[in-house]
Amino acid sequence: MATKTRTRKNEMRWEEFRPEWANEGIDRISQELEKWNDELQSRSAQFRKESQKRIDKSVKQIQTELRKLPAVKKAEQLGSDLGKRVEKGTQEGVDRIYTRLKIARLDEVKTLERKVASLNRKLRALEKQMTA
Repeated sequence: MATKTRTRKNEMRWEEFRPEWANEGIDRISQELEKWNDELQSRSAQFRKESQKRIDKSVKQIQTELRKLPAVKKAEQLGSDLGKRVEKGTQEGVDRIYTRLKIARLDEVKTLERKVASLNRKLRALEKQMTA
């Protein structure tokens, strides 16, 4: 036990030993490091932003150049034609289903509703003329 107390008494803490001018120097160094860190982060963010702009610009240029290639033009045309065929085939399939089930399509129902409303207005007008 005597050795423990002796080592504790003989033990020196750095904070007690360090002179005041060293504390000030360490504080200044810490502040300077924080400034450098902030500046590096700012520069890094700016670099990322500028890099992203350059990348986006390059991608757009490449896309523009690719669209000029005959093979790409042909592929776009084929894709467009295929899309039209699929849409037409789907529409025809839906029409066949409605026809077989003997169900009116929504656009047909709306057209008929407008016609019925028009006929009702005309009928009311005729009824008013007959009562007058």
